Amino acid sequence: MGGRIIIIGGGVIGLSIAEHCLRRGLTPVVLDKGPFAREASWSGAGYLDLRGASGVGGAFFALCRKSYDLFPEWAARLKKESGVDPELLDSGSLDLAFTEEEETAVRRMEGNLKTFGLSGEWLAPSQASQKEPGLSPGIRSAFYLKETRQVRPPRLTRALLQVLQKGKAELGELEPVEDFLLKGRQVTGVRTSKGLREGDAVVVASGAWSALLAERLGLRLEAKPFRGQVVMYRAASGTLRHILFTGLQKAFTYLVPRVDGHIYVGSTLEDAGYEKVTTSEGMEKLKTGALKALPGLSRQLIEDTWAGLRPGSVDGWPYLGRVPGREGLFLATGHFTHGILLSAVTGLLMAQAALGERPALDLTPFALDRAPHPPAGL
Repeated sequence: MGGRIIIIGGGVIGLSIAEHCLRRGLTPVVLDKGPFAREASWSGAGYLDLRGASGVGGAFFALCRKSYDLFPEWAARLKKESGVDPELLDSGSLDLAFTEEEETAVRRMEGNLKTFGLSGEWLAPSQASQKEPGLSPGIRSAFYLKETRQVRPPRLTRALLQVLQKGKAELGELEPVEDFLLKGRQVTGVRTSKGLREGDAVVVASGAWSALLAERLGLRLEAKPFRGQVVMYRAASGTLRHILFTGLQKAFTYLVPRVDGHIYVGSTLEDAGYEKVTTSEGMEKLKTGALKALPGLSRQLIEDTWAGLRPGSVDGWPYLGRVPGREGLFLATGHFTHGILLSAVTGLLMAQAALGERPALDLTPFALDRAPHPPAGL
């Protein structure tokens, strides 16, 4: 299959699919009900690591590992072709343990990582403070993992858009899809608020809104939004050098330092429907976690707060590949908390699928009609 590929969803997943299609000589048509990349993609932290995936293993880990490995070349190419630096950094990370229970949880994660050949280093409080002078003096220990990267999501999506604009992609912002065009079991395009868009294939990559679109074809997509709230501090460049992880479950918090000094603090994980608002409880949780790890943030200005909606799935694994019973229809959604990490590989795999090539990874474990896997979380 080749030619014209309609991609419903202008977030990082849809834009990545479009960029990979463009490179293969296809004509991507990207449509979004709102401005491009202003939902989960814009809201995300952008840290790239395999901590969570190592606890799931199997095909899920293989998917995350492939995408992690693709990022350096992909980000470099986007930077060169767009003139926009996605700010891919090998930041490394520190898991901070304040209690024996937290230390036990981090050691369990360390064991998962070792299963896949990844190893870190345990640091005493004095050693951790040498790496990160602003750390709380109250930590019991810290686990340093070199293999944690980050990318700045708004810059990544801006780079993708620049590449698509320079190419032959058709971009339809503020153009909601109202229905699908059918010829028997073949999906031949979509009807939007601005008219008909015909194509050789249609990819649903609408994040938290994908299930609502699937309903129009009578498809049941086990997916729903999960809200994440965020606090952004303004600080001097170098205030924080590593990505920090701290806390257990509901108190879990992460701090991601940007090149310009901003410090991203995330995130809640809430089943709150489509209520994309911050709450006093969510803000308090994030600020408490951040200040516990990095007390000096109390002297820094909170520049912004916001909430985004992650696209969940039945088990936290994404839906990737052809839709059974519908010719020319593909899904790329349900990436949950791994959307930015999985953007590189999703674009590659979906472009290969659209061309009828054998995908670089088997997509069977990510099929719409799969039996649910063990859940993949953060």
